[in-house]
Amino acid sequence: MISYFFINFLKKKLIKNISNKGGRNFLGRVCVRGLGGGTKKNYRFLDLYRRLNLKCFLYKKIKDPFRNCKIGLFLYSNGLSSLMLLQKDLKLYNFIYSGTFYKFKNEPIKNGFSLPIKYMPLFTTLSNIEIKPFTGGLLSRSANTGSLLISKDNFYGFFKLNSGWQVKIPINSIASMGPIIDSYICHMSLKKAGNNRKLGNKPKVRGVAMNPCDHPHGGGNGKKSKPMLPTNAWKSVFKWRHTKNKKIDNLKRRVYKTLKVFKSSK
Repeated sequence: MISYFFINFLKKKLIKNISNKGGRNFLGRVCVRGLGGGTKKNYRFLDLYRRLNLKCFLYKKIKDPFRNCKIGLFLYSNGLSSLMLLQKDLKLYNFIYSGTFYKFKNEPIKNGFSLPIKYMPLFTTLSNIEIKPFTGGLLSRSANTGSLLISKDNFYGFFKLNSGWQVKIPINSIASMGPIIDSYICHMSLKKAGNNRKLGNKPKVRGVAMNPCDHPHGGGNGKKSKPMLPTNAWKSVFKWRHTKNKKIDNLKRRVYKTLKVFKSSK
């Protein structure tokens, strides 16, 4: 009875159907090639605020097509339920706490607990972090990611992100203990072309196989040698061009950067 109730509840309250446009604009013309078809996807609404001040337990793990990691269905002690991001080492029927203050002082803070940064111990990995209070978790939400809490003061907590940047965040913002669970997509193999079509990808034709009126690489008898400058169908060079500034990339990795966008919220 419980599983049947929650499946119906998810369908009505926590899930929204999203239509696939197949790369077409409002006129019905194809603007993005290589898209179309695929299975229907449902968007699942997540609880990114976590301010109920209650304990809950993990009832079920769910695959989400819009995220690269699994999400969990949590059941609170007052009967409410919500979908949240999963942290590592969380198993079924494990209890976690989420709220704005921690009232169980004798119990240690474990993986999955969602609390303000001022309650979190130093040098721990946090995920699903709010940039400002009451805005919802925005940082470290991808699979197998987390931010290291370096230091704290009376107003801010300082984090080192995966990119090497250092960010200061108000101390009343809520974060979850532990890194996000590993990705399940990296363990999947397509095995056949039909599975790629189910993901919404169409097969693409090589430019060499086209006519000269359709592509700059087309035409000729048999196979031709590679052109000096490979181009796309609109005659713009798309190979052998630098896509990043190596000096800036090295500086970003070696030196911590501070984001000046985040202001204090007193």
